[in-house]
Amino acid sequence: MDLREVGFAEQVPFLDNEVVDDKELITVISHEKPRNSGRKYPTLGHFLQSIRHTQVRSQWSPESTKKLKSGLIKFASFFIPSFLRRSSGPTKDLHETAYLDGLRGYACYAVFFSHYTTAYCNEVWHPYGEGGNHHFVQTYYIFQLPIIRLLYNGQAAVTIFFVLSGYVLSYKPLKLIHSRDFEKLQGALGSAIFRRWFRLFLPVAALWILNIFLVQFGVFSWFDKFHSENPSMPPGIVESYLPAGESFWGTVYNAYRSYFDFARGTLFTWTKNGILPDVDGHTWTLHVEFRSSCILFLFLHGCSKMRANIRLVFFMFSSAFCLYWDEWAIATFLAGSSIAELDLRMRRRQAASPSDGEGNNYESLTLPIPIPRALSRFRSLFRHSNSQKVWAVLFIFALLILSYPPVGADKVFFYSLLSWYHPFTAWDLFFWESVGAILLVFIISRLRAVQRFLEWPISQYMGKTSFALYLMHGTVIKSLGHFVVIQTWERITGYQGWGYALGILVPLFVVVGPVTIVAADWFWRGVDVPSVRFAKWFEGLLNDETI
Repeated sequence: MDLREVGFAEQVPFLDNEVVDDKELITVISHEKPRNSGRKYPTLGHFLQSIRHTQVRSQWSPESTKKLKSGLIKFASFFIPSFLRRSSGPTKDLHETAYLDGLRGYACYAVFFSHYTTAYCNEVWHPYGEGGNHHFVQTYYIFQLPIIRLLYNGQAAVTIFFVLSGYVLSYKPLKLIHSRDFEKLQGALGSAIFRRWFRLFLPVAALWILNIFLVQFGVFSWFDKFHSENPSMPPGIVESYLPAGESFWGTVYNAYRSYFDFARGTLFTWTKNGILPDVDGHTWTLHVEFRSSCILFLFLHGCSKMRANIRLVFFMFSSAFCLYWDEWAIATFLAGSSIAELDLRMRRRQAASPSDGEGNNYESLTLPIPIPRALSRFRSLFRHSNSQKVWAVLFIFALLILSYPPVGADKVFFYSLLSWYHPFTAWDLFFWESVGAILLVFIISRLRAVQRFLEWPISQYMGKTSFALYLMHGTVIKSLGHFVVIQTWERITGYQGWGYALGILVPLFVVVGPVTIVAADWFWRGVDVPSVRFAKWFEGLLNDETI
């Protein structure tokens, strides 16, 4: 059929018949000889000709206005933090390990306070009563005391993170192992392995993109400039930031290279200390988290058909072995899995004998190994109703171990003893802090008073937003935080004596802390939660549903 035999409106089906005059167009087209007589579609000339004859109609309507207004309101409401909104719908019941979410939240805030204080204050590294040291810092401040220093002890918080990760990642697979449902176990482990990378590193990509624009505005240069103008000021520890390029696209390229090297390292650079990136150096823990998670999944799959007691002993022995050889991250993951195993057994026994009550945690100490008489007497303490008091004493003991200082431990009481009794193959800091974190999680799982505190709504909120806070706090500190602290020093307090300390603390509670919390809330709802959904959607897209 020749092109001239068909109306142009039929050749281009998106045109309205009322808009185009077929006779006029046929006349135009008939004088134009197509190069290819076999062509069955209009040429570019035909398309341009149609545009000249097309009338533009307004598509705006009251309904469109209503939708636009609704969209703008929804967009604006996003910036209202979730903790300021009225809750809609019934309150969800807490799951049985919700207290661990609260513990993760408090540990994350300890990391935030650690990076904030160490930027300006070297005293936080040293223990109370250390005396003379080569850093020439005072060691008689109350915030240097054991347990109190956990408020800003970032290293201890990281070991808690890893024990909790080992616990949480193992909990569902261990439940399936106990029920002997190996088909679902394979699916659960496969899904966890597939989604783990996306869970950890997709939010990091969003953080890198945000830093591109912040670098272009020069918001990270406050502290470098202040240091150069005040060389006598204590140096502190300030994380590096993305290097600016000669142009915007140069900065984009730097961010791409930095993220590519960082993300690629999860596959080709499996070191126990991870990789220190250009953007927010504290994200080195994500490398260690990913590596340890994969090793834990391998352990769970490989040991799934072992007898229960043998599997538990194997996990505990492997944890101790890794801790001895300074693989503290893997050790804490495996220890967290072992605690999850013991807790599942404890809850199963409590469900079978509900009359025991929550105060009797004797069965939670049942181990699959012969128990010496001395340990048996120790266990008898937990037969009585005062077992919670015993757990409370052990809880304080775990906090003391977890308070092991980064420097000067050999010069203060109690920690000097611990510094001598650690394997020569391991770093004493992470060895003892790992031991403290393992004990802490194990004890909290049996100490109901602490669990209730960690199940408070504010604790649960801190747990939900913990990963977002972990990623965002460095960016806020290096930009707004440094600027506000410097302005406070220069305009209000000065940086001598107590003025120096007030110039750090007042901005933290008045500006930096609230802004960090709000920024973490935005990041949680805008990036973290969608990343989890994307990983689930992408997994479903690729999965073979016929299997």
